[in-house]
Amino acid sequence: MSGSEFQLIQSYFSDPKPVQRSDVILGIGDDCAIIAPQAQRQLAFSIDTLISGVHFPENTSAAAIAYKSLAVNLSDLAAMGAEPAWFTLSLTLPNDDEQWLNEFSQSLFSLATQHNIQLIGGDTTQGSLAITIQVCGYLKQDKALKRSNAQVGDLIAVTGELGAASIGLDLVLGNNSQVHKNLSKIVQQQAIEALNYPQARIKEGYYLADFAHSALDLSDGLLSDLGHILTASQVGAIIQLDQLPLAKSLLHLPKQDAWDRALTGGDDYELCFTLAKKDWLKVKQEFPQCVVIGEVSDKKGLHLMKKNGQEYYIKATAYDHFG
Repeated sequence: MSGSEFQLIQSYFSDPKPVQRSDVILGIGDDCAIIAPQAQRQLAFSIDTLISGVHFPENTSAAAIAYKSLAVNLSDLAAMGAEPAWFTLSLTLPNDDEQWLNEFSQSLFSLATQHNIQLIGGDTTQGSLAITIQVCGYLKQDKALKRSNAQVGDLIAVTGELGAASIGLDLVLGNNSQVHKNLSKIVQQQAIEALNYPQARIKEGYYLADFAHSALDLSDGLLSDLGHILTASQVGAIIQLDQLPLAKSLLHLPKQDAWDRALTGGDDYELCFTLAKKDWLKVKQEFPQCVVIGEVSDKKGLHLMKKNGQEYYIKATAYDHFG
């Protein structure tokens, strides 16, 4: 890099920045940040690395990369029912492109401001483009949403539409262009936005901490991610395929192809949660976009049911980094 690491940090990531939390005693600029956590609240931590060509196409804009890098970590906080507080950033760059860094930092801090989460430290180095963000948030005392507490008879629900990001990836990469050629420009743009700018369901997660028994965010696809809840809770599930909230960008596909996308496409970052039937109406009134898709069962495994009562066996699989 032509400039020093310290000049880069000072120019693009140091104070003053929009979020200045009262519980941050010392932020960027020293060997460690110093935090004074609020009393009677627990802390939740998560960390994710995004790598160019793996987690986002190489031609993705700096603004989209920054947004998604923070959003996927915020989504982990949402899945636990946590309120965002602080984050750190490790940024590996091939060079110190001024325009790229300006777009990246502006997008990063714009999203941080929306969720009142403060950047308190990090690291920069030279190499292939990769972004690692660690987030920390506050939990209500003993109210964390875990994967291990789903109960037989619980409803299974999601916070929004599924499958759009997988179509967005096709469009960005030029895959299946003939299949998607009849999609309107608006729907195409919505699918690309779903891929590049996922919405972390922070408000929903924080609210659900008082009602839901278990939850997680859908990063690798409903089929795979819901399986983690079932394994951790030692239960099964029955999913009604016709109740899946399919994104508009899936509606041009044959029904089974649309189901497969919704189940395995990944990158949706909606929350999947289970809760007692008696609590569903309260959640639905607060967040009307939430949809029930099935029920937790004592019959082990994940069973996908058609409207006619026949079970559907899917061939597609979720993304696996080491698969």
